[in-house]
Amino acid sequence: MIILLTNDDGYQAQGLQVLEAILSAKGHEVWVCAPSDQQSAQSHAMTLKGKVKIHRYGLRHYHCSGTPSDCILYGLEGGAVPVIPDVIISGINHGYNASTDILYSGTVGAASEGALRGYPSMAISARNDPTTHEYPFELGATFLSEHLEQFLPFCTSEVLININIPPLANGKWRVGHIGQLEYLDVVERTITPRNTSFDAEQTQLGLAYGDEATFILNTKASPSLRKHMVEADFALLAEGFISVTPLLVNPSIHEPSVTLLKQMQQGLD
Repeated sequence: MIILLTNDDGYQAQGLQVLEAILSAKGHEVWVCAPSDQQSAQSHAMTLKGKVKIHRYGLRHYHCSGTPSDCILYGLEGGAVPVIPDVIISGINHGYNASTDILYSGTVGAASEGALRGYPSMAISARNDPTTHEYPFELGATFLSEHLEQFLPFCTSEVLININIPPLANGKWRVGHIGQLEYLDVVERTITPRNTSFDAEQTQLGLAYGDEATFILNTKASPSLRKHMVEADFALLAEGFISVTPLLVNPSIHEPSVTLLKQMQQGLD
């Protein structure tokens, strides 16, 4: 099977390298096109202005100056990576991409771009053990390689498979649903006084004073489920299950609101 790997942690990330090694050992032809550096939380961002550079750094290995989605757009559609993959796999990400984290995830964004362009696509992520700080990359890569042919038929232009691996897995997997996470991040702000001089020939004279605000997002603790859902991927992971979730690539609509809006619409016709 021809497999294209990408991620959002960069082409030198351990999770990507472990996944490549295990898939190659299984006899697959593995190609890599991953970001040149860290691109976490880029979601489905794409470079629409400016240049994207793709460098070949080895046989079947490329890194891209742009976002994870750029790796697919410019790598495959631009012809920089001369292959038509049977499947695109994004990961293994350093950290979960579960529940509403998928909205921010560059890992899932790259898989979504692949699916939209007609390539069967998957995303896989793992969390590290808080005690040893080690990631279960070998477990995740082995799990994916053993289930690759089973999961592949579910990967279409409308659906991608999203896998998350807990640090202390119980040896079983479950289908995970999407829950809403409560984020405990703290936005820290620093104010720096600034002043600006104006030329005497301009319409504004003298000095104009203002402040420059600098913001830093400080993650104090891991998120938690806002509402308890037994089948939410985040809850399953906490119990040691590997979570496998079929994600719709296209945004879904809220049917009850559609019904009410159509009633309003009829009143305006």
